[in-house]
Amino acid sequence: MEGFHQRLLDSAQEIWQAILNHPFLKMTANGTIPDDTFKIWIQQDYIFVQEAIPFIAVLLAKAPLDLRPIFIQILTGLERELKLFRQIASAHGVNLENIAPSPTCYGYNQFLMTTAHSCSFPEGFTVLYAAEKAYLDSWMEVKNNLTVENPWQEFIDNWTNEEFQKFVDWLASTLDKIALGKPESELERMEALFLITARYEYLFWEMAAKEEIWPV
Repeated sequence: MEGFHQRLLDSAQEIWQAILNHPFLKMTANGTIPDDTFKIWIQQDYIFVQEAIPFIAVLLAKAPLDLRPIFIQILTGLERELKLFRQIASAHGVNLENIAPSPTCYGYNQFLMTTAHSCSFPEGFTVLYAAEKAYLDSWMEVKNNLTVENPWQEFIDNWTNEEFQKFVDWLASTLDKIALGKPESELERMEALFLITARYEYLFWEMAAKEEIWPV
């Protein structure tokens, strides 16, 4: 019998296709994405990773004892990721200081924190899996369709390397175990949160591609 994570992916199939077909990823793969557009993504994703740290910290506080060491490793990994952002930003002249979050970035971060504080650990874990799976699949889509030497290769490598693939596989298998024996009502809540997260992942590419700003 297939695991719960596959049920989630099946339910989000239409959203997932929209994510993987997004022009931001296609332009990144074929080398036509404007530098200014990609730099907006760098700035906004840097903010997102900063705010993901308290999200993970709250999940750590709720996590079963046997999972806590993994969550400590995740926090360490996010700090390494911020360092990577700073290094690449410096090399490409991207300002990371005093950047305001876009409406989508702000909303996504608020969704993460609300989920972490207000929902159960299984529900929060589902959101974590959705976000990481979306990034793995998105950057694999870029990697598999590269047609030119890419100035942003370090980002592509970061979310397609073997270590990250194994981490996302671990999230999937652990989510399957967490879901075992849960009542259908809770599984439905987890599924609803998975779909919201997937939609935010789509909107994040949309935000960068359209250079979203606050209208007023």
